[in-house]
Amino acid sequence: MSKQLLVYDELQVGQKFKPTTYALTKETIEKYAEAVEDRNPLYLDETPAKNSSFKGLISHPTTAAIYSLSAIMTEGEMPPGGIHAKQSFEFHTPARPADALTTTATVVDKYIKREKKYVVFETTTVNQKGEKIVTGKMTAIWPQ
Repeated sequence: MSKQLLVYDELQVGQKFKPTTYALTKETIEKYAEAVEDRNPLYLDETPAKNSSFKGLISHPTTAAIYSLSAIMTEGEMPPGGIHAKQSFEFHTPARPADALTTTATVVDKYIKREKKYVVFETTTVNQKGEKIVTGKMTAIWPQ
């Protein structure tokens, strides 16, 4: 059963979506590093990671795209034909293996430009200790 679609006219600036929690695993970190071909030992090798300023393994920063998009889709799916136009992140604390990452999405802007409908979402992710991991913004263009 598929989720309902997010409808542009029903989205309201300030609307918060249900939070979602993502269990970050060492395996996820390793597979992501492999997929993006970034074999930095901070993501893959515990010995050098422990000796770094991070004092242990961390996740590749752009794994944030995984849990940020999941948070936007807690209320429904993007409609077919939509475009993921832009995304940015502000990193606060590295995510680590075994973190439970809770992300909340909010609609922060909605506008029409050159007859295209845009929605801007902001996501905030915290770990199980309440530490802020990342803040993100994603702009989507809705299909006509």
